[in-house]
Amino acid sequence: MKKLLVFIMILTMTLSLVACKGDNITPAGAPSETTQVEEKEFTAEQQALAQEFISMAEEFDEVADRVNASPELLSNEELVTAMNDLSNEIIKADEYFASPETLTPEVMGALTVAIDVGRTFIAEASDALDEIED
Repeated sequence: MKKLLVFIMILTMTLSLVACKGDNITPAGAPSETTQVEEKEFTAEQQALAQEFISMAEEFDEVADRVNASPELLSNEELVTAMNDLSNEIIKADEYFASPETLTPEVMGALTVAIDVGRTFIAEASDALDEIED
């Protein structure tokens, strides 16, 4: 149980760092009305990262469903709070995929790290839940 909480906290902190990284993005000046704005498309690298993020988020949802299905785990307020915080961080990180301009190389690097940490957390959490359920 302690391992599960530690991994939740690590993933939450990693996703928080991703969110902080994006706060430093300065928006480009607004185009004048006479300038025609061309919508940029996502690069193949950005699309691949988005797919990885979606896959990690779906795996997290599966772990959350397992926690929600266990009255024993739901009675642990610290675990429930940590899972909810982590869910909120995933939702915040998802906002970076709204447009190609927000996915700068720095943000993509931070998201890649967050996805890797997320996958590690999910694997450890699944193992911990398997032990609890047995």
